[in-house]
Amino acid sequence: MKAKLLAVVSAAAFLSACANMNIPGVRDMADEGSAFDAALHQNYADLAQAEYDEADWADARYFTGRSKMAAAGQDSGPQMIAERTLPEGSMGEIEVARADLLAALDGGGRDKAASPAARAQTSFDCWMQELEENIQQEDIDNCRSAFYQALAIVQAEIDTGPVAKAMPMAMPVPMNVYFGFDKSEIDSKGMSVVDGIAEAYAKYNPAMISLVAYADRAGDAMYNDILAKSRVDAVVSALRAAGVPASKLAISISGEANVPVSTADGVAEQGNRVVTVTFEDGM
Repeated sequence: MKAKLLAVVSAAAFLSACANMNIPGVRDMADEGSAFDAALHQNYADLAQAEYDEADWADARYFTGRSKMAAAGQDSGPQMIAERTLPEGSMGEIEVARADLLAALDGGGRDKAASPAARAQTSFDCWMQELEENIQQEDIDNCRSAFYQALAIVQAEIDTGPVAKAMPMAMPVPMNVYFGFDKSEIDSKGMSVVDGIAEAYAKYNPAMISLVAYADRAGDAMYNDILAKSRVDAVVSALRAAGVPASKLAISISGEANVPVSTADGVAEQGNRVVTVTFEDGM
């Protein structure tokens, strides 16, 4: 009887959570604000869907609410740091990052660089959410790198001084496209990173983009080389579809050799199921 009651309560909680999150309906809402608000609207809907797919009802509901507000032109800015419980040691970087983000947004970023400004804000909120959860390091890294990549574009767009224009832009930090175990298909989170890479390519015009493909050390080494090749092929295909020319892409297959996260042979490690993308300035 107790087990049945718990099942009923759990089912009721699930239905209650779902009732407050019609994410497709929110995504289809008409935009009443600026281009920045419209981009926030869709980006927050993407975050809501990603958390919903992971059964994180609280954060899915939060990001759904943020998407609604953005559609209505009533965005409240990047989330307050005090609203999240962050791991010890992460607060200093987050405080500086939020201050830099606000300076860029208030300095004209919302108008001059609407799409990357929206990506910077939603990536910051994603970064804080993943830090608070503190379970998937690859998701923390993805949100963090997406934030810095987008922020750099906004800062470059609003800084119109002659000295800044004369100086070459520093290339963005390396970006990682992660894959599932024994998978070479790019999931929705990976595609968000790919979109950011393509957007950064259009802004920075690097001399070359280096892609290094890895696999974890579970399974046969030769098979892992083939798997890594399939992964980088998927990223190359997605980047070419987004307008990045093949002549700009330099591919390297590392497989289970020299993996980013050192492990013993046979160990499955999410951090090694990755294609690392680095912009080269040719200097």
